Amino acid sequence: MVDPSPARHVTADHADEYGLRLILRRPATAAGIGAIQLRMGHTIFGEVSFSLCGTDRRAILVHIEVEEKHRRRGVGRVLVAAAVARAPRYDWTMIPIGHDPISVAFWARIGAVGPASPHPCSHQIEQEVVPVEARWTKWW
Repeated sequence: MVDPSPARHVTADHADEYGLRLILRRPATAAGIGAIQLRMGHTIFGEVSFSLCGTDRRAILVHIEVEEKHRRRGVGRVLVAAAVARAPRYDWTMIPIGHDPISVAFWARIGAVGPASPHPCSHQIEQEVVPVEARWTKWW
């Protein structure tokens, strides 16, 4: 089992070839999109992308991708837990998942981290974290 707590996240330059690791990819700018990868050596099992704004304490889960051959093994659950663990007291929202049956089934199993209607702060809007059509559309 992989510990999703932020203390266990390492950057790519500190990752080794052995063992399953959560690799933190910091955003280029504040409130930009960062990511956490689950990988062993150079093999990437999956990645979650998210934006955190420390000023307004808002977080948006932007995207999660798990390699097809590693699905249904808990990779997605660990990635989401790792992202949420980086900002446990933030107001989380998500980019709408759409109608992809794989995504719908995944979120039905683990539960959403917040409303599927992104609520970006002005800093996240400046960084274009959320597409304009997702920002101003009401999702049912």
